Amino acid sequence: MLRFRVSLMHALVLAGGLMASLKCARATDMDQGSSGGVADPTLLPLASGQAPNTAAYDALNVPSQAAGFSYNDPVTGVTIWKVTSSTVPAANTGAGHDYADGGNRASLGWGTNNNTHTILIRGDGMSYYLVDFTRGVGFSNYRLLPAAAQPERDLCFSFSNLASQPRIAYVLNGGVLKRFNTQTMQVENTGHFPVTLNADVWLQHDKSDVRFAGLLNGNTTVVAWNSRTGQLLNHTEAWMDEARLERDGRYVIMSNGNSTVRLWDLDLDSLGPTQTDPNFSFFHNASLRGFWIDTDNNAIEPFAQDRYYPSGGQITKTQFLSQSAGADVHHAGNWIQSDAELGGDHNKQWSFVSGYGNYAGVLWQLAVGVQRGDGSGQRLLLHHYSSNPTYWETPWGTPSPDGKVVLFNSNMNGAARYDLFVAEMPLRSP
Repeated sequence: MLRFRVSLMHALVLAGGLMASLKCARATDMDQGSSGGVADPTLLPLASGQAPNTAAYDALNVPSQAAGFSYNDPVTGVTIWKVTSSTVPAANTGAGHDYADGGNRASLGWGTNNNTHTILIRGDGMSYYLVDFTRGVGFSNYRLLPAAAQPERDLCFSFSNLASQPRIAYVLNGGVLKRFNTQTMQVENTGHFPVTLNADVWLQHDKSDVRFAGLLNGNTTVVAWNSRTGQLLNHTEAWMDEARLERDGRYVIMSNGNSTVRLWDLDLDSLGPTQTDPNFSFFHNASLRGFWIDTDNNAIEPFAQDRYYPSGGQITKTQFLSQSAGADVHHAGNWIQSDAELGGDHNKQWSFVSGYGNYAGVLWQLAVGVQRGDGSGQRLLLHHYSSNPTYWETPWGTPSPDGKVVLFNSNMNGAARYDLFVAEMPLRSP
């Protein structure tokens, strides 16, 4: 497939300049050229409420570009690729990915220098597809998932978190959880796979692919399954709308999508008290190792951010940042970082935030950003240019489990359709 490219220089000239942005983009592009490196958000510009450069973006004419087109974000210089079009991977009226947090829609890196990632594509009027993406090169091998591995619906497919099997994925198909090889395109069950869960949405799993969780009965029952032991647990709450598995795999928070929560300790199979707190705002959050991050939508602009974590058998909330990306926001915690990478401090985990509403004083204006859970290191990755998005046009910025690529949806500044895009996170040498 031809690779299309419009340089940041050209875009900025068309837009009338902004040499400071160009200088930042050149430096970032240099870092992105590294092979086999480690994702490093500190190479991105600090988030300070930067506005999108709409003129430069419009000059790129992204809606008319073919799948395989790439450009540099006009503000950060990050390389971004267009994954889909109205005819790629098949005829569709809009194509993107499923959601922000939860399962992985992009795989760990594999191949030469671990620079290739497999991506799941969801589209309107088409079945689910896969494609392989190589940083700095582009896309290859768009392929239809077979009937035996088509997801039940959105949020029913996830790539492995294990470095030993970057091309393995898990899929809820007909209420059965299966292990699928995206290289051979075959269901390849091992151990306790497959297992009938009857779950039909919200597939999640921990950092080691041991604990899995899903929802059924209209989201009122959460199912938790241990792939190592085969233990199957479930719990029902009539008020439940979401259940979030933290990525160390011990705890699930059940919530009504707002102020009512209950903690489930899977190791002990014990339940904490039902907590209803008007100061809680638990939805659209990032599930990290040992805790969750969310924006306080009870507050006013610029909307504080909080950590929710288990303490004494129930949930406690601590504010770690006074600003966010607005009330219309999603978080994602799919990047798995080891204790060694974090220096033993789990509060330093990186997570992603995507805002898609206009608010005053926020750190990320209509953008996808990256931040540490201790309130440090807020960085700007890109502006998504999804204007007044409908549900499937929501940007939903979400990383691969190694943080090296980031997916997002965009209606391309109000075009007649939305498409899937993938951004290359800047890398440093390991």
